[in-house]
Parts: sequence; C-alpha cells; structure tokens
Amino acid sequence: MKYWRILGILMLGIVLTGCTSSHETDTHSDSQGVMTKNQDLTLATTHPITSLDTDKLTQFGRLNNTIEGLYSAMGDSDTELALAKKVKINPSRTTYTFTLWKDSYWSNGDVITANDFVFSWQRALNPRTKAPNADLFDGIQNARRILNGKLPASQLGVSAPNKFTLVVHLDHPMAELPQRLAFPLFGPQNEKFAKKMGKRYGTKPQYQVYAGPFMVANHDFSVQHWHMVPNPHYWDRQHVYLRQIDVRMYPSQRAAWNAYESGSLDEIRLVNKTNLKSFEKSADYTARPYSKMVNLVYRQRGQATSNRLMRQRMARLAISHAINRQILTSASYGATSLPAKGIVPAGLSRGVRGTSDFAAAQPEQKTLAFLPKTAQAEWRAALAATHLKKVTLTLGYSDNYSGEKVAKILKQQLTATLPGLTINLKPRNEELNREYAPATADMTVAVQRAQYADPLAMLDLFTTDNAANFGHWSDETYDDLIDQASNAPSFNSKRWQTLLKAEGVLMSEQGVTPLIQPASTYLVNPKLNGVVYNTVGTQSNFKSAYFVH
Repeated sequence: MKYWRILGILMLGIVLTGCTSSHETDTHSDSQGVMTKNQDLTLATTHPITSLDTDKLTQFGRLNNTIEGLYSAMGDSDTELALAKKVKINPSRTTYTFTLWKDSYWSNGDVITANDFVFSWQRALNPRTKAPNADLFDGIQNARRILNGKLPASQLGVSAPNKFTLVVHLDHPMAELPQRLAFPLFGPQNEKFAKKMGKRYGTKPQYQVYAGPFMVANHDFSVQHWHMVPNPHYWDRQHVYLRQIDVRMYPSQRAAWNAYESGSLDEIRLVNKTNLKSFEKSADYTARPYSKMVNLVYRQRGQATSNRLMRQRMARLAISHAINRQILTSASYGATSLPAKGIVPAGLSRGVRGTSDFAAAQPEQKTLAFLPKTAQAEWRAALAATHLKKVTLTLGYSDNYSGEKVAKILKQQLTATLPGLTINLKPRNEELNREYAPATADMTVAVQRAQYADPLAMLDLFTTDNAANFGHWSDETYDDLIDQASNAPSFNSKRWQTLLKAEGVLMSEQGVTPLIQPASTYLVNPKLNGVVYNTVGTQSNFKSAYFVH
C-alpha cells in the first residue's frame, strides 16, 4: 500500500560559477530483460486538447512530456540542467550565461539554438500572444515593464550572442530562478518553423515541433483522443522506452472505470469514491500530493455594499474563523487531502538546513482556526462598520464535482455561524487556458498553484500587480516584503524569515482565505515503472517510464 507522505523539499542554490551537467541521463531502470514487449501506455484526460502552442496553455497536463527547457524538474522538486550544458553566474547573480548542448534537436531534425529561447520568451510576453502564465517572467530584466505595456517584448533581458550561448539578465538576484526555468513556458520554440506555419502554428500536430522526449503524432488525432510517440531526434532517445502514450477523454467516469478494470487504461483517478479505504490495500493504489491550494478569494474592488464589506478585514477574518476546514476537506476532497495551514502548501519548501517545512512554520495559523464565537463577534463588527444588519453575498465556484461540493458546504457553514448572512451560489464554466478570469462573485472558490518549488511561487500571486490576484487585495507592506525576498541572492535564513513575515501579513489580513490542499488518489497499473511525479509545475514525467512483467 502506498500512502501519501508530505515530503519536504531541500532547496539548493546552484554554485556561483561553472555549474555543468552531463548529456548522459542519470536514469536507472530495470534491465531490458524484465521489460514487457508491449510498451504502450494509455492515460485518461479530463479536458480536450485545445492547442499545441505552449503560449496558449494554462495547464500543460500530458503535453509537458513534449517540452524540455534549460532545466528539468526532478522528482524531489529540485532541478537539473537539461538542454543547457553548463551555466555561469556573475558575482552579483544578475546575469546567467548558459551554454547549450550542440547535439540537441527538434523533432524535425533542426538544431535547438539559443535564439529559439530568445524567440520563445519574447513571444510569450508579446501583447499579441500574452501567455497565461507570463507573470513568471517577472524579475528577468524589463519583464515587468513589458507586462505593464511600457516596453516592447524585444527589450526583454535575454540574448543569443552566438548559436549556443544564451545570456539572461535579471532586474535583481533571483534565488529561485532554476526552479522557475524548469516550468514548460520557459522552453524553446523553433522560430523558423513557427514563422513558416503562421496562424496554423500549434493548431495540429503537423504544425508543431517538439524539444522533449515525446511528440504528438499526426495519425488518429482529435481533440479528445491523441497519441504521443518518441521524438526520434531527442538527445536522450535511448532512454525513452515507451512505444506510445495513448491519451483519451472518456464519456463518463463509469466508462473510464470499466476501461481500467478491463486493462485497457493504465491509470484512473478515484473521483466520487467515498470508501477509499477499500482501495488502500490494493497494489495499484496511490495518493499524490500537488502544490496547489483551494482558496476563497474576495472581490474587493468596486463601490457596491458587498465590495465595501469584503474590504473589511474583520469580515474576512470572520469568514475564515467560521469555516471548519477539517469537515470541509474530508467531505469535499477526501481524507487524503489536508486542511490549509496557510497559503503555502505542505511539502513545497524547507528551510536552508532542512529543519522545517514552510507550511508548518507559517505564522498566524490561528487565523485559520474554527472559532465560531470569535467569528460572530468579528462579523457583527464588520457589519456595523459598513452600516449593515444583514447582507446577501454571491459565492462563485467552478462547475465541477469538487468545486460544487466545496461551495455548498461553505454556504452551509458560513450562514449557520454568521448572523444576517445569506449566500447565493453562482456556478461558472471552467474556461480552459484562462486561469485568472475577472471575479464575477463577491467570493470565489479558486484553485491556485505553485509553478515552482519555493514559497515565493504562492506568495507572489497576491502582490498588487499579479494577474492571479483577481480579487485585487493590496497591501504595501506585503508587496515590500515580497520584493525583498525576490531580490535575495540565495536561499539564506534572512530570505526565509522575510517570506514567513510576508505570509504572516497575508494571513493576518486574510487577503485570501486558504481552505484545502488537495491530494489526488489514483489506481495505477502496478507494472508501470520509472515515472517521475513532481509536486510542482507539471505533474507526471513519462520520459523513462516502462512496463515490467
């Protein structure tokens, strides 16, 4: 039986100069003798494939296996150099000079060059493209001014002085830069191919090329059923063992379940299964954490009565104190998920000496405690400050099973505890590739993710200028603390304490109210080996996966 253990992550800064990697994989697998002849993997997906253009995706899902960048994420959420052979960093840690391997190729046989990275990054920031996760470039020289429309994307601090040298200039030191650069958005794009394809680029498999271990096949392609096959020109092709990855949407959870039981599907997520204990002794059961949080976001911009109430700190504290997170978590996401301790997920990051998990060390955890009497007093104070005796608020949620569950339980808990409160539920369709749509309800249940392995990945989402801060909470002290942490040259204790202080401000003000850290439970073919599961960025890496007898 495989249990979910929240593992801490020891954040290691790369050495000042001369960091290198070998272009030989470190992957160790069982001998070829134990591998089965059938190396075809079948996976399910819950969403249709909307684009093969990395700049148009909010979640990469299975497609992360077609992408590779300067760094790759490892199973422990550390990073290692991938398409970069080595990196040199200047003494002020504001210039990174990457030397690329000369024998890395696109799936069409073109050599991967430094200019492919320059083109890709500038394209992601170009207003005509504006990738959904473009805020991740913040900190690279001029990125913030480009995002704010004050400079053209061509002014981004990245250049290719020659074919295999990439120079990245930063506005300030960024200790977490390697973790960021492992995210798929920072991968290269083939400029020559993209310009040749024009508007067709990334719309179908034949209009895209790939730098990762797999590519999307042209044959039998549809938005609900597609195949990934090994990239014949991938630099480490000899250690890619799967012959094909078949990805499909099933018409229902029952259809997927039947496929798994018949052996035609190799992995299934246990959704709507109330008795998980019946599966826990099975060899194919696993529970996987992921560094994301289910949060309650408040719409604070506007002059409506509800907006003025949501700007009241006491109102937000009252709502947080009225929530029984233990009941909310187990009744919606299940017993393997965790009630929130703060905004940073458990297991995302440890201190510089690995002494404590950031989530466990978060200050102001009392703001997330279930304290009904305290909540009622705070709520009455907030109503009085807004000259109200009662109020009706809307609660938005994604129109899916878990989102609806959370919203209904929240409504019950909040209206039962807070006097004079009425809540109207407001379902919304989950729009693919538009992660941060404007808030259309007074409160919104939102799933927000850490894209790299550092507390800053979550905390930065709630700064004034970040697109993820769609509730428009703003605090100068918080912004200043995040700036200080962003400017830190290394993962030192001062940076750690600054991040903890910032988290304390966010929780003391309840600028956002964390609810749940979800975990997903799966049944997986026990003969499948070699898969790397990451807790940040993209979840499953099948590069070195294989089946055994």
